[in-house]
Amino acid sequence: MEELDLHGLRMAEALEAFVAHHNSLAASGGGTGFKVIHGYGSSGSGGEIRAGIRSLLHSNPGCADYVPGEDMDGNPGYTVVYPRRRLPTGSQRLWDAMVEFCATPKTQADVVHRFVRRNAEPEIVQGLRELERRGRLRSFVKNGKKHLVDARIRPRV
Repeated sequence: MEELDLHGLRMAEALEAFVAHHNSLAASGGGTGFKVIHGYGSSGSGGEIRAGIRSLLHSNPGCADYVPGEDMDGNPGYTVVYPRRRLPTGSQRLWDAMVEFCATPKTQADVVHRFVRRNAEPEIVQGLRELERRGRLRSFVKNGKKHLVDARIRPRV
């Protein structure tokens, strides 16, 4: 079985590498699956990369089947993934998360503060502009500050 080793990568890099590998296999028919070696977390608290990979798979159930290593042989340091369809890319996930965060009105500073830990500020600002341009976020001015809100949320009258 093919393996993808994510040891030594930061969370964003690991997710990007995982999605690229997964989407490559999904585009070519999926094959028999692959083993993602993510480790179990050196802090003993569970491993951020493991949690991120599994959360991504769990939130996109139509894209892949997966089996945690601990369900196979008791080893929480890997996950076996069987690709079916392409997963959303990093920018798609970031944009979806920003729209969800703006379910209640937020300033640009609020959004940047929330997402800057894992994403660069220029990427967040560019994403907000693009989401507004595409009509997924709408803006309004309140108390002299521009606020952004999910365009599907209608203002109270």
